[in-house]
Amino acid sequence: MRERLNTSAQAASLILVAAGLAWVVWSNDTTMKSMLTYLIVSMVVIESLSLYLIGRVYPESHTSFKVGIIATLLILLGIKTMLPDLFIPLTITVFAVNFLYNFYTNNKRRQGAFKRKAGKKFR
Repeated sequence: MRERLNTSAQAASLILVAAGLAWVVWSNDTTMKSMLTYLIVSMVVIESLSLYLIGRVYPESHTSFKVGIIATLLILLGIKTMLPDLFIPLTITVFAVNFLYNFYTNNKRRQGAFKRKAGKKFR
């Protein structure tokens, strides 16, 4: 059940980003930087929810990667003010890496090849 919620959250995040970028293209009111800021905040919430849902099911490498993505998204908010020329390309790159990784892990999980190893318990 949690894996289905995770897949739905990842699909919702992809739809949200596509809709936000389409809004920028067809709307003259919103700038790309402001829309990406809103998308970053929403992606941090969605990725945190995803990590909460399946953090104990997926391997530790997945958890580390997702924490890195969340940290990267938060760092991008600082890059927006310090290096505004690099903000848009870096944000789009982080979104692309995140979505490619999500599709990779969802396929690996369906095949049954993406499982957490059983930990050794102390005696």
